[in-house]
Amino acid sequence: MPIRPANFADLLPAAHVCAKAFFDEDLFGQRIHPHRSAFPGDMYLFFLRQLRTDFFDGHTRIIVSHLKDNPATITGVAVWTRKGPGGARLSASQSWSAWFTGRFIIPIYNSLSTLFHPNRAADPSQLDVLERAGPFTEHYWKVPERLENWYLALLGTGPEYQGHGFGKELLKWGIERAEEEGICVSLVSANNKDGFYKRYGVDQEVGWASEGGEDNPLHDIAGGMILFSKRFGKK
Repeated sequence: MPIRPANFADLLPAAHVCAKAFFDEDLFGQRIHPHRSAFPGDMYLFFLRQLRTDFFDGHTRIIVSHLKDNPATITGVAVWTRKGPGGARLSASQSWSAWFTGRFIIPIYNSLSTLFHPNRAADPSQLDVLERAGPFTEHYWKVPERLENWYLALLGTGPEYQGHGFGKELLKWGIERAEEEGICVSLVSANNKDGFYKRYGVDQEVGWASEGGEDNPLHDIAGGMILFSKRFGKK
């Protein structure tokens, strides 16, 4: 299935793909967007604003899949972030204009967009739930042999395109980068999706995004298995 790096125009259709893919998922759907049935047309705004931020993040690469005979029809999206010192080097290679846009223009643009086009499907108190939950599991990424990794922050394919290999190709993009560098892949699996990742070698179970007791805002969320691949090139 064909994939390519996203351009800025791809972000809007990619956001709509994510809204459909995660509409009833435990975290992005039920927790963050409890009013999605009343406002089904608003959920894409959450993903669009995050994708804009990611697009200008020097550590991050957005990859989209598309129909073979129609590159403009986006079928899936993956957000890959290079963690560790290698990520810092990757970010340092970013152009000044991209850095300035990501640091200043996009936050202002997203703020104005939120003001004039609020995401009525969301619970505002849950929009930052991932950031608040991060400290409970960040230690898993600080183990020396896992410090350098490509992290799959998001993977979604449109429901009508699932089962056709688009998700596999989007996953393989990060696996291939990790193989080239001799590092590992990491991710947090959605509920009942861990089997898919394990099939392609991201199969080391190290923890759960819900651990840490009731202080963790994700303590009652379904899924959230933290998975790493082996460190490629190492026995």
